Amino acid sequence: MLTIFRSVQVKIIMTEASRAALVEQYAKQIRQHRDGWEQWQFQTKKILAEARKKSADTYALAQEKIAKEEKQRREKIEILQFQLKQAENLPEGSEMDYQTVQSPVTVQIGDVWDEIMAGTEILIKDGQVHEIRHRTSDQR
Repeated sequence: MLTIFRSVQVKIIMTEASRAALVEQYAKQIRQHRDGWEQWQFQTKKILAEARKKSADTYALAQEKIAKEEKQRREKIEILQFQLKQAENLPEGSEMDYQTVQSPVTVQIGDVWDEIMAGTEILIKDGQVHEIRHRTSDQR
């Protein structure tokens, strides 16, 4: 017997209260990421100036790291903007992916792996657990 962790999808059932909370949450996160982006852009100027003083290779490496970081930050903001639009536009009663959490599960010899790893979902409605769904591999 062994305990492992599996991913569990958490979904929110859209209500007016959950919509308002999600819209506020996503808008706040977008503002924070944009503020962080501005601070980061200021820091990149310093990093590039210092790298330029050292060598061409150091400068090229710094540019590469900055481009990678910029891409990740841009993608995060795009995801948040998508989630914000989704929260604003989904009809009441629909389910929206919210987050993924880890859940412990015990496995034993003879267990059916696909059954253990089949999707379990937690549905949240107005801040409370509304339903826990356990799917079998046949329901996928």
